[in-house]
Amino acid sequence: MWWHSIDYLKRDGRQRGMLVHRGFWAHQVPRLMVWCRLRGHKPVVDGYGPTPPGTDAARWVVCDRCGVRPDPQGNLPVKHFDVGQPYSGKVYTPEFTQAMQVLGSTTWGPGPWPDRPAGTLGGELVVGKTFGVFSAQLTMGAAGADHPVSGHLRMWPLGALYLHTEAFGTWLQRRLVPEGYESRVINVSIGEWAIRWKWWARENHWSRDDPWWMHGSISLDLVQALFGPKRYSFETVEGPVLGWIKMPEGDSHQVQLTLQRQRLGRPRLKRAKWAWTVEWETPNGGIPTKADGRNRITGSAVSIIDEAVETHTWDVLACALIARQLSDERAQYGYRAQNTEG
Repeated sequence: MWWHSIDYLKRDGRQRGMLVHRGFWAHQVPRLMVWCRLRGHKPVVDGYGPTPPGTDAARWVVCDRCGVRPDPQGNLPVKHFDVGQPYSGKVYTPEFTQAMQVLGSTTWGPGPWPDRPAGTLGGELVVGKTFGVFSAQLTMGAAGADHPVSGHLRMWPLGALYLHTEAFGTWLQRRLVPEGYESRVINVSIGEWAIRWKWWARENHWSRDDPWWMHGSISLDLVQALFGPKRYSFETVEGPVLGWIKMPEGDSHQVQLTLQRQRLGRPRLKRAKWAWTVEWETPNGGIPTKADGRNRITGSAVSIIDEAVETHTWDVLACALIARQLSDERAQYGYRAQNTEG
């Protein structure tokens, strides 16, 4: 076992309001696995896919209790093995497996179980100001996640503590999230004038089909409760009309322009910020911003001044602004005139 630590403030420079920011890891920590040491491992088939049918898939062997994999873990034929089924096949030596790979075999069985399975415990400590007011989270990783179990506690302005495991916690992971690619999260947070929660929700995915209790929020913003949330709204004033985008590189593109009145405010409050915007789209497959006609922009919007609307020149100004924006983007990608398309 060995210890490793990084002072992020020394590496990345000091940040305002942060006194300590250090990462730490304990590597090669022995795993106890008392039940497996007494009774032996329980080999089952693990893997992924094909989801949807026809996509990549793989199968290997793992202990259903502790999550340890043989060395090598095996590469079983997908059509003969299902994820979760017990594995009672042969165990091969690493030398035999290597020989099979040298001979061009695409599948091979698992090797022996490791004598001294180990894992890693790591984390991050912050003393001082962090983002948000409060957050407590527990994450149970999916089968392919780097961290089977992780979590954090943040309290502004005191600091934050982040912890994670590598290899440890696989028994829980295989019981609670045995299939799929989405980790599950339990979280309660306070910030941006709201209390938010997730209860066994997918970490990076939200669906309308999720049950109501899985995630939600309560607003603490009294102004929002009285007058509604601040949002943009748009009203079409004129258009669509045709215009031409004449690029400095020499190519031209026809576009449709629509003049809109933009409002930023709350629905039950008369006070708001007003602006003019022109929404544009091109029917000719987009305007390229990268060489060889790649990265085509098919539409967007630009803001214009009141005088352009009053003098009925809003369409001319919009075309000039669009050309300048796209030309700036072309300059970032090193676009050259000889690669343009008109």
